[in-house]
Parts: sequence; C-alpha cells; structure tokens
Amino acid sequence: MAILESDKPVNLTQREIAAIVAKSISETGLPIPSGKIRNDHEHIQIDPIVLEKRVTQPKLGVRLQFMTRDEFKVDFNVSVEEFEADPHGYMTDLFEHLGRMLRNGLKMRKNKRLLNSAVYDILTKEAAANG
Repeated sequence: MAILESDKPVNLTQREIAAIVAKSISETGLPIPSGKIRNDHEHIQIDPIVLEKRVTQPKLGVRLQFMTRDEFKVDFNVSVEEFEADPHGYMTDLFEHLGRMLRNGLKMRKNKRLLNSAVYDILTKEAAANG
C-alpha cells in the first residue's frame, strides 16, 4: 500500500520525505527549469532544515524550492513530524494551499498591472495637457 494512501503513522527520514514530496510536486508539472534554483530533483531544490516554534523545541524538516511557469518562486517547509502523522492529509493541504496562493498571486499581479497602467496614463496625459 502506498504511504500517501495509508492512515497509519510512518517513520521516514528527511531524505525519504523530501523524495516523496518532490516526486509529488514534479508530477504536477509545476516546476520549470530555472537558473536561480539548484536542480536536485526535477527542477526542485531540496535542503534539510530545522524548524523551530521555540528555540527549545527544534523539529526536523525539509525545504523544497522551485519556480513555476508564471515566474513565482515557491518555498515549502515540510515538517517531518507532521508529515509522518498524516502523509495524505499533509499533501492534500499542501496542494490546496499552493493552488490558492498561485491563483491569488496571478490575480494580484494582474490588478497591479492595471493600476500601474492607469497611473501611467494619468501622469502622461496630465503632463501632456499641462505642457
């Protein structure tokens, strides 16, 4: 049975979790080649990290970074402990969150372009009118 389909807790290393998450992300087709990101796995950079909610409670984690076709840089910090507790739920939440973030980012980028264009038109037309 696949790990992501199981509800049972699993014990995995940072490296194994990084490989599972990176493979899942690469299968979506989101990561694109980029000179800004090291290509550890299918255009995804993978780094082991320590997550700290408090200085006295360090937890192991993995950071995955990649660029999307819309030129968004995505950074994921995956908690080993949370992933082990519920791999399927963790990945589902991760992709739902990513989808909302990418959609909102594109929307904000479009609105920013419209605003910049309107301000530019006002400034150039006013400058031309006031000569």
